[in-house]
Amino acid sequence: MKGRTRNILRVSIIITIALLIGITVWFNLTSGTKAVEVGDEAVDFRLTTLDGQEVQLSELTEDKGVILNFWGTWCKPCREEMPDMNAIYSEGHEDYEIVAVNVAENAQQIQQFISGLDADLEFTIALDQSRSVTEAYNIGPLPTTIAVNREGVVVKKQEYQLTPEDISLFISEATE
Repeated sequence: MKGRTRNILRVSIIITIALLIGITVWFNLTSGTKAVEVGDEAVDFRLTTLDGQEVQLSELTEDKGVILNFWGTWCKPCREEMPDMNAIYSEGHEDYEIVAVNVAENAQQIQQFISGLDADLEFTIALDQSRSVTEAYNIGPLPTTIAVNREGVVVKKQEYQLTPEDISLFISEATE
């Protein structure tokens, strides 16, 4: 009798584990948001900026290309690429805008981060404290940069740090 009870317990545990694994796999396959890719229409959004204004992607793309840069204060590559972005942006940005979308941090953390940079950032810093935009774009690693053209279409996307040459290429793609 003891052996039979043990076998029933083992089979029950195995079935339970198999069910849990199956449910987990099913949820991961069916509930994930599709990543925004090159050729897709950009997801429109409205966010508050660090200086208290509002920025909406569709308003910007009416007459300019837009570079979206998703970043965090804890992200070393983000810290390294921001001065390069700023240097290129400060040379002239009549036909494009850069919107640096901070992921889930508060204004104080962002201000501390910016004050530690060797550059006075001129481009827009947008706050995605709820992660709604980050989730809509299904952003994984930071930084992730997306170029959106005047038609509102994603024309370039890159995860990880951009070089100055990469930044210039993003601008060219967004403004063609």
